[in-house]
Amino acid sequence: MRRAFAIGLLCGALGACALPPMGGPPLRAPYQPPPVAVPRDDLKVARQACNTAYPAQIGNYLAHANCVNDAVERYAVKNSRYPDLLRLQEQVRSQLSARIDQHTISARDGEQQMAEADRAITAAQRERDAQRKDAADQHIARVEGMLNE
Repeated sequence: MRRAFAIGLLCGALGACALPPMGGPPLRAPYQPPPVAVPRDDLKVARQACNTAYPAQIGNYLAHANCVNDAVERYAVKNSRYPDLLRLQEQVRSQLSARIDQHTISARDGEQQMAEADRAITAAQRERDAQRKDAADQHIARVEGMLNE
C-alpha cells in the first residue's frame, strides 16, 4: 500500500514537470514595459524642475534644497568618485537654506556661503585626485566648520 502511494506521488510529481504538448503556445516571459528614454542631463533637468517648483523666496529655500539634494542623490551620487563630498555639500545646502527661511541669514549671505562651500568641495576633489589627502582634508574641514557655525 505504501509502495503504491509512493509510486503514485512520484508519478504525479514527474507529471508536473512535463513539457507542454507539441504545437501549444510558446511560453512567454512576463510583460515588461518598454524602457523609458532618460535625458542625458538628468541632474540639470531635475534642478530646473526644483527651481520651477520652489522659486527663490523666503519659505521655499529649504524645500528647494531638499529637492536639489534628492536630485543629487538620484543622479550624481551613484556615479561620483567622492559621494561623501557630495553629501557634505548637501548638508551645507540644507543648513544654509533653513537659516535663510528662518531669517537668520540673508539670501545673499547664504548664496555666498554656498558658493564658498562649493569651491572648497571642488578643491577637495582636486586634491584627492592629486593624492594630496592632507590638503583635501583641510578643505573638507573648512566646509565642516560652516556646518558648526
